[in-house]
This record gives sequence, C-alpha cells and structure tokens, in this order.
Amino acid sequence: MEEKKGPLGIPRRIWIQLFFLALGYAFYSANRLAFGVGLKSIAAQFALTAMQVGMLGTIFTLGQALIDIPAGYLSDRLGRKRMLLLGMFGIGFATMAVTTANSFLAAATWRFLFGATEGIWNIVMYSVAGSIFPASRAMINGLMMTFYSVGAYVGPSYYGWTLEMNPGNWGAGLLSMGATTVLFACVLIWGLKAKDTDVSKDIKTMHITEALRTVGTNRGVWLAVLVQILNVVPYWGFAAMGPYLFMSFKGFSATMAGQFFGIIYGIGGLSSVVLGHFADKFGRKPVILTMAILNVICGYLIFHVIPNDNLPVLYLVGGMMGIGLHALYILGYTIGQDAVDARQVGLATGLVGACMYFASFFSGPAMGYLSKAYGYMAALDIIVIGFEVALVVVALLMRETKQKVLLTIDSIK
Repeated sequence: MEEKKGPLGIPRRIWIQLFFLALGYAFYSANRLAFGVGLKSIAAQFALTAMQVGMLGTIFTLGQALIDIPAGYLSDRLGRKRMLLLGMFGIGFATMAVTTANSFLAAATWRFLFGATEGIWNIVMYSVAGSIFPASRAMINGLMMTFYSVGAYVGPSYYGWTLEMNPGNWGAGLLSMGATTVLFACVLIWGLKAKDTDVSKDIKTMHITEALRTVGTNRGVWLAVLVQILNVVPYWGFAAMGPYLFMSFKGFSATMAGQFFGIIYGIGGLSSVVLGHFADKFGRKPVILTMAILNVICGYLIFHVIPNDNLPVLYLVGGMMGIGLHALYILGYTIGQDAVDARQVGLATGLVGACMYFASFFSGPAMGYLSKAYGYMAALDIIVIGFEVALVVVALLMRETKQKVLLTIDSIK
C-alpha cells in the first residue's frame, strides 16, 4: 500500500514528526526567552553589577556554543531521538534548578547548564528539519521558527505576569514553566519515532577527523558563521539586556517588558515560514539583505524616534524587527546546510551554532559594560544597529548559496 503524502510530497508520518519537533521548539523558546524578564528582580536580590546582569543574561549561550559541535556529530552517531529527549528533559530540569540559586555564581552555573541542554535540542532539531526535504530547506527551517515564535511570546508574557502577581518572587514562574517542559518531554518518548528522526546515518561511515576537516574548510559554512554572528549578537544582546534596560531606564513594568519583548521574539517570528519560502524561491541573498536593512531601520526608530509611551507603535515596529531577526537566524543555518552534503548536515549545523553562540555570549557583558561606560542608548546602538549595518555590507558582497537542483533523501520515500 502506497504511503499517504502530505504537502511538498513529504509522507504524513514525517509531518507528524516535524510537528512534535516544532512544538518542542515552542517549549524551548518559552524557557530561554522568559529568563531575561526576571533579571531586574534577580539583580536586586543578588546586588549584581551591570556586567554581571549582562553575563547572567547570555551565559547560557556559552553552554550552547560548547555543546553544538559534539551534539551535531553525536546525534548522527548515537541517534537523534535520544539526543532530542536528553535536550528537552534537560531544558525543563535546568529551568527549575535555577530557582534554587542563592548567588550569582549558582544562577550562572544553572544557566550555563541550561544552554548546554537546549543546545542539544536546537542543533539536532535543525539537523532533522534540514535533512527532510532539501529543496524546501529554508521553508521547513522557517516552520520550526514559527513555533519557536509562539513560545517566545507566551514565555516572557506569562513570566512577566507571574512577576506582577508575585512581587519579589522571581522563581515561581520559572518553576512552573520548567515542570511543564519536563511533562512535555515525557510525551516525546512516545511522540518521536527513531525511524523518522534518524533519517541520515551516513556519517557513521565517516571518521570524526575527516568530517571536521571537510566541514571546517568549507567556505560556505564559514559564510554562514559570519551571517549568524552579525545577526545573533544583536539578537541576544537585545534579548538578554533589553528587558533590564527598558525596565530600568524607559519606565517599563515587568508586564510591559514581557509583552514588548514577547512581540519581538515571539510574534515577530511568525512569518519565518513565508520568508523561508521566498528564500527557497528567489535565493538567500536578497532575503538576507532586505531583512538586515529592516533591522537597522526598526532599531533606529525604537531607540531614537518612537516615544516611550507610544506602546502601539513600539509594539508594531518591534514586531517588524522580530521578523528580520528571526528570518536571518534560520537563513544562517540554511546557508551552512546548503554548503555540505546530506552526511554532514548535522555537523555543519553544529559548527555554525557553536561559533555564533560563542560570539553571542559576549554580547551580554558587552551591553553591560557599554551601558555603564557610555549609557544604555550607546550600548543599544553599537550592539544592535552597528552589527546589523555590518550584515548589510556582507549581504551586498556575498554570493548566492541556494543550489539550483536539490532532491529529497531516499529514506523518506
């Protein structure tokens, strides 16, 4: 009996797996982006300096940077389902564990471990999605980002509300979010099927040194790294320190900060699947250039033009900026996957992720230092607008990476 096909000619059972992956990405983003909303309360409790606040906001990216390459390789060696389960359980437990912290060092340790576990999920998920149907790779990666956006809005919004309801108790919201994530991880034991997630095992025939040499000398992979760094440093510098700065200097309440940054990092990413389709149809370069220019314009309007009390316009422009930030995020991974064959998608994705998250770790401390030395506005201009301007230049100079002929992999037919 012929297997029923869904959109793009992909079997329906594969779409079910993609749905579980995407839903997991929503839980992932809810946990990772909510934390920044609580930084002002955490800073007050632990008497943190501005640089410590920035480091606490982005130290999880250091954990992700260190795990990304091993995760990309081991997922194809040991099985992607096992690694996905490890990642999701880890995300939930680490989110709960940070609420037990009684010092900066303890909180930073748990956030570092959170980054390591979420890094496993992130790299393996994109490896699976990028292997399913290469001809529509950017669109399927965009589908993952669409669900990410749902969690990125719900998480900060919910956490901001819990902070308003429980003044001074920054742990209550994180505890409930972490516990819910662990329950979802239990569902994935049944929901994910190894025969569908582990679709590419060819890398098992390739020695690790050969794989690293092949991927590590690929110019397309390093172009992807550059694109990701120039977008992710603004992405995480603003996501980590933005709520703290806006609550400290722009008069935002916890609820307002949760809503505003939830719109940027949540609703703003809902168009990723559409922009991914455009990138598959028209090429990566024009979409990257357009989105980088959009980020520069929106950042300037938010920081320098729109009054702080004009929330509707701030929310609207913030949502538009979120569109650009998320589209560039998925296209960075996509460029790296374009550059390698099916055997190396996991490793290439891991290398791109490791480099960009290592760089983004420094965005939080840099924002803290710059805001103290030169003012919060200068910090936002340098980290957010400055890096996006550099990305505009790179987009103008880069060559198109989209391959003209891409085929589905035999194992899903």
